[in-house]
Amino acid sequence: MPPRRSHKKSRNGCDQCKERRVKCDEKHPICSNCTSRELTCTYLKIPIVSAPGRTAHAVTDRSPDPPHQGQSQLKNQNKQPISSVVSAEPSFVLRDLELMHKFSTDTFQCLCGDQSDMDDWQVLIPQQASKHTFLLHGILALAALHIAATATETTHVLSYLDTALQYYNMSFVPFRQALGALTPVNCDAVFAQSAIMTVIGIALPRLNAQHRGECFSMIENMVTVFELLQGSTKVSRISRPWLKASMFSKYDFWLIETGDLDAEELVAIEKLSRLTTCIADAEHGSANREAIDLLRSCFAKFARSSHPVAILAWLVYTKKEFIDGLRMRQPLPLLILMHWGVLLNELGSHFWWAMGCGRDLVTELLAEIKSQDPVWEQALEWPRKMVGA
Repeated sequence: MPPRRSHKKSRNGCDQCKERRVKCDEKHPICSNCTSRELTCTYLKIPIVSAPGRTAHAVTDRSPDPPHQGQSQLKNQNKQPISSVVSAEPSFVLRDLELMHKFSTDTFQCLCGDQSDMDDWQVLIPQQASKHTFLLHGILALAALHIAATATETTHVLSYLDTALQYYNMSFVPFRQALGALTPVNCDAVFAQSAIMTVIGIALPRLNAQHRGECFSMIENMVTVFELLQGSTKVSRISRPWLKASMFSKYDFWLIETGDLDAEELVAIEKLSRLTTCIADAEHGSANREAIDLLRSCFAKFARSSHPVAILAWLVYTKKEFIDGLRMRQPLPLLILMHWGVLLNELGSHFWWAMGCGRDLVTELLAEIKSQDPVWEQALEWPRKMVGA
């Protein structure tokens, strides 16, 4: 029998081949396997290493699969979004103290819409974190991400990015378990962690790719965030009666007062609606119309309230069929997402975690949507102008 041919092992294959456990030829942008099976091909890996100075605990892999050393990725709601590399919880060492201090004196503000939210996120949420480990790890991850986003030295940035990734990994599985077992006791913690995960999901992959010199797609990242938040609709539906009596009663999207859209916003939304009626799509048409109606509500609520929930709620309440359209890169869902990118750009002028994200999203979508149709060109013009792309 002839000897086996040696081959070079690689962990850089696409997400789809990894899930199917088949060898990927790693062709970009679409590998051969995905081409032949007509699948969307994504490379959403995010490297992760143990943070410097954290040698007080062993580093292994909590997943039943073999460890993916040096890699991590955001995945859908039923799987861990970033491959975990830690099994034992880290001891409460100096960096943890630093991160908790950072959150309670500074980072908490990035989750507040106005002064009335300050006490909730500065005091009450950390108190909840003492009872729910997934929330504690979420808080520490967000604080580490905040430090990384504002640091100037590359080694400093990467060190805190690693810590953010590490704690984000640790929070995910317990959070999904809590999400599947909502009670009046844990609903506040689950709601808070949903908000934290949304912020991290938007900011972390982009920042990580920038500082590691990796390719990055804002469109793919937003699809991943959509998928991560699909379970959060359950939080809103099941826990709504409990939230009415909690600190989060004022964060109910449907109770936020609406303002008036300005003339340009009205025209832009109307153009979207007209395009929807012109495109025959029995499978996604209803979901697209609902996404536009919800987008109109987001613009109206943000006109009255600058709270981020007025914008981020759109990610939670859009239908799965709309997200499927985004994943398949259908032009109309992409155009609707582009208009939401204008709102994300507005958040970027108020919150560090959204800075530049809206403009990057709209710019990438403009390159993705190519049409010679004057009706489409008119629909593209407003978001292009609003973000300065």
